[in-house]
Amino acid sequence: MRTVTLPNPNKLIAVEPLDYTNPYDISTPHRHSYFEVMLITKGGGQQFIDFTKHPLTEGEIHTIYPGQVHLLKRMDAEGMVIQFKKEIFDFLFPLKHHQFYFSNPIIKTETVCFKHLFGLTKTIKHLLSNTQLQPLTVEKVYSYLKIILITLIEQQGNTTFSVEQKDFASEFLSLLEQHIKTKRKVVDYATLLNCSTDKCNSLCKSTFGKTPLKLIHEELLMEIRRLLLLDKLTLKEIAFELNFDSQANFSAFIKQATNKTATELQEEILASYR
Repeated sequence: MRTVTLPNPNKLIAVEPLDYTNPYDISTPHRHSYFEVMLITKGGGQQFIDFTKHPLTEGEIHTIYPGQVHLLKRMDAEGMVIQFKKEIFDFLFPLKHHQFYFSNPIIKTETVCFKHLFGLTKTIKHLLSNTQLQPLTVEKVYSYLKIILITLIEQQGNTTFSVEQKDFASEFLSLLEQHIKTKRKVVDYATLLNCSTDKCNSLCKSTFGKTPLKLIHEELLMEIRRLLLLDKLTLKEIAFELNFDSQANFSAFIKQATNKTATELQEEILASYR
């Protein structure tokens, strides 16, 4: 399966207008190896992000994280898009990449806030237009991006959760996305989170209202749906890709989760993107 990479792999960040010439086929669903923040200044069109259709509305900000499947149908929409690799968080202390895994990819801000973030985005693009960046200019780019990301993280904040719950939630979801192909047991994630299985269970229930095993199964089904949508692998190959013991067990998991066969689920997913 092909993974899209940044237009210039030597950079950690790129800023482009919404209608820039993509180095890949944008007419079919695809997934990125990097984060995207899309700021929409003029509405028109729609975007699918992991099987949910979102209209492109003026003043909205759309976020996409690595591994998500999406398809942009821009129509008359205008705006800017920021693309950045996970490695950039090494320079954005104290931010961590897992803080940017939002449950809702659409962020609506007040007009003043949106204009401020859009202005910072244009400034970053202007700074990056110089191929020979001075060290202080690089720091300015990172600082402006940091302000944008902090603002978006704040917009997604839930004051009913403790700091421990917020940190746990974002890191747990990030780990699920990274390891779902190979790790299916609660103890695996408790180990990665450096906590006991009891604490993992407790925090998942208090934060998500679900057991960690339920969340693992939901993420596994999401990855299955993504691979079915991309339509690059056979069902047998998808089962192998996701480390199922057999195609029969793969099919049984889908049937139990959706009450559909794998073929029926794929047909339903592909139809929704047409």
